[in-house]
Amino acid sequence: MTASPKKPGVAFWATVAMVVVLVAYPLSYGPACWLVGHRLLPNWTMRPLEVFYRPIGWLYKYGPTPVRNAVVWYHTPYWPRRR
Repeated sequence: MTASPKKPGVAFWATVAMVVVLVAYPLSYGPACWLVGHRLLPNWTMRPLEVFYRPIGWLYKYGPTPVRNAVVWYHTPYWPRRR
């Protein structure tokens, strides 16, 4: 008789979900800035994006200097260059 492999439990999947959220959320900020900067999104999406990324804006405004510098570094390359 073969023992069936143990299936991952709720704690495992909760951990996976948290890791995905903590990695995907900040990484999605740069592409969102690119889409906004190139005016590829409809105007009605600006307010929801502002609300969704408000924690990153808060970190930029009130966070320590290294965090602020990281936000600027990740945000800046995505805005179109003015000529």
